Amino acid sequence: MTGRKRPSYGICDSKGRVIERYSTRYFAEQAAITWATCKRASVTIRLGRRIIGAARPDGNGRVCLDEGHMKELAL
Repeated sequence: MTGRKRPSYGICDSKGRVIERYSTRYFAEQAAITWATCKRASVTIRLGRRIIGAARPDGNGRVCLDEGHMKELAL
């Protein structure tokens, strides 16, 4: 019998702590948008240790999902 595998996608708070883990990127993105809306703070999406996206609230109560196509997220 093999051990249980942890889901690879996770969402992290502004301090870098993992809040939740998800098995697919879609569920991680949807959860990050919801968390950013409720908490009014940016939430990052990670694949392992690598940041692959971020949900950032703007001033109008909306949340923008940045998936790394911009320079700010390139690490």
